[in-house]
Amino acid sequence: MADNNVVVVEIGSSKLACVVASRGINGIFNIKARAEEEYAGFLEGDFVEPSLLEDALKSLFGEIQSVYKKKIEKIFVGVPAEFSKVASAKEQSTFRLKRAVRKADIDLLMQQAAKDVEEDGMELLCVEPIFYELDDSRKTNSPIGIKAGKIVAELSVVLAQSSFISMLNKIFARMGVVQVEYLCEPLCEAMMILEKEERERTCIVIDVGARTTSVAFVKGDGLTNLTSFSMGGSHITSDISQACGISYNDASNLKKQIVLSLRGGQDDFYELVTLGGRVAKIPLSYANEAVMYRLNIIAKTVNECIRLFAKEYVPYYPIYLCGAGVSKIRGGKDYFAKCIARNISYGVPPIPAMDKPELASILGLLNAALQEN
Repeated sequence: MADNNVVVVEIGSSKLACVVASRGINGIFNIKARAEEEYAGFLEGDFVEPSLLEDALKSLFGEIQSVYKKKIEKIFVGVPAEFSKVASAKEQSTFRLKRAVRKADIDLLMQQAAKDVEEDGMELLCVEPIFYELDDSRKTNSPIGIKAGKIVAELSVVLAQSSFISMLNKIFARMGVVQVEYLCEPLCEAMMILEKEERERTCIVIDVGARTTSVAFVKGDGLTNLTSFSMGGSHITSDISQACGISYNDASNLKKQIVLSLRGGQDDFYELVTLGGRVAKIPLSYANEAVMYRLNIIAKTVNECIRLFAKEYVPYYPIYLCGAGVSKIRGGKDYFAKCIARNISYGVPPIPAMDKPELASILGLLNAALQEN
């Protein structure tokens, strides 16, 4: 019997993740193995300790192989926003006679778009349609089979840093992986959490991770724009650590207790059992203000990204929040929404028991890999 499992690797800004799974009934995933590995991560488009990345990946695969005994020869790897770039292309074909649009016509338009946006130091990840327009000004996302004399394609082209792909290719080759396919992580995430009907208008997907935040503009089956900046949940933890005079690890544990909707007085505290075993009383107002301070900065930067990269008037674009950086803070989403003065919904995978915003990225990659396979 054929093995229908795929192996997916997520390159996070503070940890690596790997999932081995197949497609189950009703669209669910049959997960055979899953592992995570903390590592130095990346910042501003560079790995912090590139020499240790291979060790971290080997450790991650060692954990996977302790459960999933089959030899791993092919993997799918997500390319984060910090190593990606989105370009748009408008391509056109005119037919001699009016006829049904064929798949070959679409492939030709996509090949032309890929040529038109070639860039030194970047490699093509994918070309996806924003929409197609036929000669009677009809817009559609599924033109194949429709009669037309002309077709115009508004296309999204996603590029990845050649250095990112080259580095990982060398590491995986030494690990015995024969084939590596790269996927655009923000696009896979968006396709996972947004219904087709929602994507007929522009949606914004914000993913706040540990050290990075991405802002993706999604329309049709592609991204119209993508940007990112190096700030996320670990910066919030550092602020708590400094404001409350506690270690980073203790601040990480305290963050799990914080409820931003609480407005405490002088006698209100969070009780924290430190790693040293003592009980510390942390003023509620200090801890909450530290979190709100950083959320304000992240929100202002997101707003600036939206202002700079939106092609049109955006106040009514739906906004979805993914990642663990904000969503795991109680009251974080509501305060973040207040900071950017917009309504925000969680972006969650439509999978029972896995409908969490922090899983949108890895499950989006998994979904895309299964479709490719």
